[in-house]
Amino acid sequence: MVFGSVICGGALLLAAALKVADPTGSRVALQTFSAGFALWPLVALEGLLGVALLSGVAGAGLVAAAVFAVFALAQVVVLARGGGGAPCGCLGARGTVSAGAAVRVALLAVLAAFAGGGHPVLAVAGVLLAALVAFVADRAPGAALDVADEGPAIGAPTTLAPGLNLFTASSCRLCARVKRGLRGFTELDEERDAAAWLAARVPGAPYAVLVGDDGRVRAKGTVNTAAQAQALAGTSRRTFVGRAAAAVALGGLVRPGEAEAYHFCGHIYTTDSCPHPTGLPRIDAKGLPLRAKDGHRVDDLGRLIDKQGRAVDEGGELLVDPGGRRLPVATRTRVCDATSERFRTPMQVDGAWFRCCDGHVRKLVDCCTEGNKRINGDKALTGYCYGDRKVFCVMFFQTKVPC
Repeated sequence: MVFGSVICGGALLLAAALKVADPTGSRVALQTFSAGFALWPLVALEGLLGVALLSGVAGAGLVAAAVFAVFALAQVVVLARGGGGAPCGCLGARGTVSAGAAVRVALLAVLAAFAGGGHPVLAVAGVLLAALVAFVADRAPGAALDVADEGPAIGAPTTLAPGLNLFTASSCRLCARVKRGLRGFTELDEERDAAAWLAARVPGAPYAVLVGDDGRVRAKGTVNTAAQAQALAGTSRRTFVGRAAAAVALGGLVRPGEAEAYHFCGHIYTTDSCPHPTGLPRIDAKGLPLRAKDGHRVDDLGRLIDKQGRAVDEGGELLVDPGGRRLPVATRTRVCDATSERFRTPMQVDGAWFRCCDGHVRKLVDCCTEGNKRINGDKALTGYCYGDRKVFCVMFFQTKVPC
């Protein structure tokens, strides 16, 4: 029991200390669970509970077991939605949502339960939870983001070194995270290797290119995790309908400029934007619509609103009709839900992708459906949707995390 208390108490204190060391990065990482606002309460909980465990306070073990179980279940939910590889905030800004991380937390829950004198049923529950995590993780996508017009062409000769080439930038935190999990790769810095960046048409960091022994490009794509970089030899996340289509007139596909996808760091994607009251589909952590240029709340009519949902002008003053009466409050619907309603087909948010835009991490969110068509009529692809669902349209959430 003492051993379990020491292990679990130390883990909680370490987690709290790492969050305090990097509060900004930790707050952004916790947004994966829509819990960035809870940073300091979480630090206090972990710190106090860690001290209680190490001090032998009665009941602390069972409370810690419950807390660890909640942490594990939160990761299970994110994994089930295709969010593997997203920042988890478990150890400050470090770490990502993964099967391994969730299993470790589940086992800590079991250890804490025993340390608190819990019933063996708790151990069985922890083992079942770990098994569930492993099952879910096996189904979660984890490939690189491959866009046809970005990076070198597949099959083209290149002067890059054979093997995995990782394009990085000194100010890119995601790059450091990817590098920590890789072995045997060639790093190409944005400033030091500017010529290689230009020749390879790299859109941003971190970006990976796999080169065969024959000197030709085998795979490429933007990566957020080491696992995604290592998986480049497999199927990439998004391409046009067949790579050969790049050499053919687009025809029924969306033409450049029609996709309204410049909100993805200036790049055009074949998947179009989800319908939004003000144009570009910016959302908040709950999926509700925001005005793209400044993140101001808007209702389903596209009007600026205050915290009470009342329509206001640019200066924050309540809008009134010609008779001086305040305009009635309109509905405010999650963008994916509104899309589902408009197109009369079930849709839901599953996974997301992180990319560096204008110095901050931007979360690109897929609105998923079981249909085979995307909003622009193109063939639907899996993207970061879970199970049998596919990408119908896309949205974005702007974080405050520097990159």
